[in-house]
Amino acid sequence: MLPELSRLVDVQEIDKVIMEVTQSLERLPQELQAESAALEAMQAEYDAQAQELENLKKQRQETEREVAEMAEGIKNSRQRLMEIKSNIEYKAMLKEIAFKEDQRDQKETRVLELLELIEAQKGSLAEQTQGLQEQGETVARRRQEVETEVAKLKGELAVLEKQRKELRKGVPAQLLKRYEFIRQRRNGTAISPVDEGVCLGCHMNILPQQFIDLQKGVEIIQCPHCQRILYWQEEEALEEGVSGSAT
Repeated sequence: MLPELSRLVDVQEIDKVIMEVTQSLERLPQELQAESAALEAMQAEYDAQAQELENLKKQRQETEREVAEMAEGIKNSRQRLMEIKSNIEYKAMLKEIAFKEDQRDQKETRVLELLELIEAQKGSLAEQTQGLQEQGETVARRRQEVETEVAKLKGELAVLEKQRKELRKGVPAQLLKRYEFIRQRRNGTAISPVDEGVCLGCHMNILPQQFIDLQKGVEIIQCPHCQRILYWQEEEALEEGVSGSAT
């Protein structure tokens, strides 16, 4: 294998790791944001229900005030009833008192309904309070984990980029330009091994003469189908075997 091609294979391996690290650096804050958004949604729901509870309490107070006013009105009407001499007026007053009592009873029923709603709302808020606390603890814990992981990944990325820079020094500028062009269009893989005449990048057969030339290892050859730069996989295995034996 040509020295510059061998070095370019190493560059691609570094680039793939850099891509994975970069994707993780982008993904981690997004995951944390999702957790935080869930907490914000829970808080908004809690605030809405807390406000509803306050509204119910105000309705109960207002209705109880109305019941008290009605009771006072009924009491006054009964007192006036004792002063009425006319039979017609007496019956009319009794009818008025009965109407007021019916209205009071309806209001008292509404007070009981409101009390039930208030208790139910309090129970719901108690459950949400626990959920909020748990989610808040989850977000705080996840934030600390993300900050630690991001710091670690940034350190790894700095080392990888330094290694990548050193490796690229041994690759001709024109070949690097071709490599970057292909890599951007082939999902990060610009170099592919060939096994038994098949490009493992696109799994298509290359031309027989190309395979022969590739085995000679004297020129840069690209796949006629996917345009990836090719290298002979068996040659790489042989080189690794020789290197291992020497060790």
